[in-house]
Amino acid sequence: MFAARSLVVCLALFWVMYTALSCLTGAAWSAGQRLLRRQVLVSPSALFGIRILPFAFSALFAVFFTLPSFWLMERKSLDEDATTFVLAICALLLLCAGVLRALKASRLTGRMVSQWLSKPGKGSEPSTLSAAEGAPALLLVGICRPKVMISDAAMAALSENELRVAVGHELGHRRSWDNLKKLMINAIPFPGMSGIERSWREAAELAADDSAAKTRRDALDLASALIKLSRHANRWTEPETASAFVCGSSAVAMRVQRLLEARSSTRIPGRWPWALLFLLITTAIVSNYSTVLVLTHRLTELVVP
Repeated sequence: MFAARSLVVCLALFWVMYTALSCLTGAAWSAGQRLLRRQVLVSPSALFGIRILPFAFSALFAVFFTLPSFWLMERKSLDEDATTFVLAICALLLLCAGVLRALKASRLTGRMVSQWLSKPGKGSEPSTLSAAEGAPALLLVGICRPKVMISDAAMAALSENELRVAVGHELGHRRSWDNLKKLMINAIPFPGMSGIERSWREAAELAADDSAAKTRRDALDLASALIKLSRHANRWTEPETASAFVCGSSAVAMRVQRLLEARSSTRIPGRWPWALLFLLITTAIVSNYSTVLVLTHRLTELVVP
């Protein structure tokens, strides 16, 4: 019974924190975009971190702070309010809905890919597949072992070098694990976060362009491939957990302009400052863990009835 109570309290606090942080994140992002009156190019890694931060922080806080503090400092008698159980049920429904949403997106993507897929790629490259006529031009499919699916239309429309850099674009998505990130975003839905998700998708496309366009010639060939394949992009919709080279919703004009002007994406500093900051915060928390648990227990009693 005490273990069940601790789980209920953890779920309730998770719901409160996740809801509050998600609302603040979405509102801050929307306000920033309106204030600047233009889209600011941000690293896709930073945007993905912003998107999942409310869920990750709330989950880690519930597991590593709320649960131990409740287990050590709470009385054995049942004194939780009915509101606590309602909040816990809301958290369970959210988690279940996220899992079902991710499974549905993955299943629909797999069904669409199986319809398009015709046969293994003819070349010696093990990371490519061949798709029949009517399939998307180029598509990165799969989560654990992603492969590039190339349609007959792309083979016919693009030159050898254009096809090479277009495949390089999709391999850039693979190196960044963008399909897995899309699955994770599907698993943590929350209203008002669509603006961040859209910005992340656009930034991921620009980063993949940069990874493929190593030279000026590659940039021009990639821009040419985008223009050629964008003429038929409205015929299909990009699957939720796959990464298309071009589709009806992608910002083709902006990508082509950047490639022609040989501009690169805005990049954040190296990872070591963030790693150092994380290390300092972790060290401070570990060295004062008992004090943090006391404060967490007081916060839990204040926030969760």
